[in-house]
Amino acid sequence: MELRNITTFLRVAELQNFTHAAQELGYSQSAVTVQIRQLETELGVPLFERIGRSVSLTAPGQAFLQEAGEIIKAAERAKDAVRTAPEPEGTLRVGTMESLSASVVWRLITDFHRQFPQVNVVIRTSTADGLLEMMRRNDVDFIYFVDEKQYSPDWEIPLCRPEDTVFVAAPGSAITGRHEPIPLRELTTYPCVLTEAGESYRIPFERLLAEHDLTVSPILEIGSTEVVARMVRENIGYSVLPMYVAGEYLKSGELVAFQVPEFHSNMYQHIIYHKNKWVTPQMKGFMQLIIDHINQS
Repeated sequence: MELRNITTFLRVAELQNFTHAAQELGYSQSAVTVQIRQLETELGVPLFERIGRSVSLTAPGQAFLQEAGEIIKAAERAKDAVRTAPEPEGTLRVGTMESLSASVVWRLITDFHRQFPQVNVVIRTSTADGLLEMMRRNDVDFIYFVDEKQYSPDWEIPLCRPEDTVFVAAPGSAITGRHEPIPLRELTTYPCVLTEAGESYRIPFERLLAEHDLTVSPILEIGSTEVVARMVRENIGYSVLPMYVAGEYLKSGELVAFQVPEFHSNMYQHIIYHKNKWVTPQMKGFMQLIIDHINQS
């Protein structure tokens, strides 16, 4: 039973499409078909039902799916066991959001390098949806992001922790000078600086506005939360930011949080990797650094 055929089976099962699996694996569609037929011949059962363009797992295919994942992980463990390198080496690929990269991840690189001096780290940033797609395609080893609570039986989730989202303004601004909660309708009359539309920590605010048939016209929309925080400190307008960005500025007094009675956030920090992913020592080490940093914050 060839590992290549099992890998192809797993990709077809995940995508439910022979053509897409062939494109991702760099094979022709006919080669994928041959590999699946070889596997079905070895097992003596059909693994997929092919009705028109629809592809779905048969009952034996469902039973083999879990075992196939374990076979691939066992093969990776076997490779790892016979490596002669005295310590982990290679490349660790981490998918994260720009805001987390600027606020959290960069702080951990030095400690990680001390533990794994032979490992290069590649950081790739995207939105929550983009990161999930990177993980599905195995373009990254694990992802670290903020979004509404996520779950899939195909994932391992070593971290799922609530993350506060707060409204902030400069000390002495018209808003913070009130010393009382600001009703949502009144808030929309003040200037604001926001991250790009669709960013996970902005979504609860956008939904709240939509529920009340309200809109805002930001002075600036930009992907960098650090730039947003800087402009708010200059009293350009208020913003809504995740606590991992705003926390230090709130402690130093450079920003002040204020309450909007109608607002409730439901964001979570996640670390996720695919259940079929072999967890290397460097992968485990970086994930633990993130978790330790969060617990100490």
